[in-house]
Amino acid sequence: MGRLKSALGCLIIATATGCGSQIPTLKEWADQNVGRPVAELQAMDRSPRSYASRIGWLEQTYTLPNGHWVYVHPDRRHCELHFEVDPGGMIVSYRPVGEGCEHQ
Repeated sequence: MGRLKSALGCLIIATATGCGSQIPTLKEWADQNVGRPVAELQAMDRSPRSYASRIGWLEQTYTLPNGHWVYVHPDRRHCELHFEVDPGGMIVSYRPVGEGCEHQ
């Protein structure tokens, strides 16, 4: 009976922690965008239900000396993700900017 309780306890803990891990971290979410077309991210930000739309975000971009450009994505208050985009429109890297990105 003791082993059964122990096994049941492990199962409950594994299930509970598995359910909690469904929401990706900021890094996990941003990493998933590398290698994808920036147009997908731009479309998501234009969606009426997006955080960008809810805060009245105006699209921001800037160019880099290497011929790439950066698409600025608002993630949360005081946190933006600056996605580096190649000339073909593919996201090649990113960097979090802002104090709101810390500990995410």
